[in-house]
Amino acid sequence: MMRAMGGSLDRRLLMGGLIALGVGGASGAGAQSLSIENGASRIPPAPGYAPPTNLRGVLDLYQRMTGPVRVEGTGPYPFVADTGANQSVISAELATQLKLPTGDSQPLNGVAGVQDTPTTTAMLQLGGRPAVAATLSVLPAAAIGGPGMLGLDQLGTGRLTLDFQSQSLTIDQGPALPGSGDEYRTRAHKRDGQLTLVDADIAGIPVIAFLDSGAQNTIGNMALRQLALARYPTTPLRQVPIVSVTGQTIPAEFADLPALRFGGVTLPNWPVAFADLHIFRMWDLEREPAILIGVDVLSRFETVCLDFRHDEVRFRLPARA
Repeated sequence: MMRAMGGSLDRRLLMGGLIALGVGGASGAGAQSLSIENGASRIPPAPGYAPPTNLRGVLDLYQRMTGPVRVEGTGPYPFVADTGANQSVISAELATQLKLPTGDSQPLNGVAGVQDTPTTTAMLQLGGRPAVAATLSVLPAAAIGGPGMLGLDQLGTGRLTLDFQSQSLTIDQGPALPGSGDEYRTRAHKRDGQLTLVDADIAGIPVIAFLDSGAQNTIGNMALRQLALARYPTTPLRQVPIVSVTGQTIPAEFADLPALRFGGVTLPNWPVAFADLHIFRMWDLEREPAILIGVDVLSRFETVCLDFRHDEVRFRLPARA
């Protein structure tokens, strides 16, 4: 989402959940294997992490990937880590329970449009970090999938590790990347505070690729759709709606594309939703091919580490890949 602050627009939150998750099952996404280009070392196959077999499984995994956060010294509460949000979010239910003061409502721009939402302030503590004061958007728990979300205001100066095998996330803990599969590193750069992959393309088309751990599904803009369908004109499209945390919806088209690549790692025949999202217009990304990479893609890996301090992303492949 985007919040209007004094006439300027600031990226806040994206929750690109698809309503008809079952539509993705026909794509066979879970059956797709990771291929590795030259340069990655191989280890003997071993029992290990098995990615979700369909988009319903992605949703179930997404709902379990939370980290403990203390709010005003209470808790901890399971917050989702959202690298597509500049500001952290708390549920209205938890804010009421803790008797947090409610601030003025302000425009909040989501994937589908704008809606006024209240704000509050609270002391947040993540792991061993000292507690810090944070400004929080307030949304219903049902919309954000739990008691809260951690945005880049809390994550953007450290390192976030998503361990899909153990279904856990850690922040600024330990130098080693969990797992036993091949490890691959790729450079990234910050754009509006987010890590953007330097070397990425889909169906051979270079893209601006954002890693969004707060989105369940991968979504491309209309510029990417136009180029992809020009290159693969017989690609079938399926209609699905995209829902914002504000409750607004926008139509989208779901298609299987031949290859989604990050550096030397490729996922063949991957399902992507295309939509004219409000946030793409806010980022001035209507003419350049761009894609938001959600948990459906991130969960193909055993572990994903977003290192904001060193501007790099590290992927651990499943040992049996």
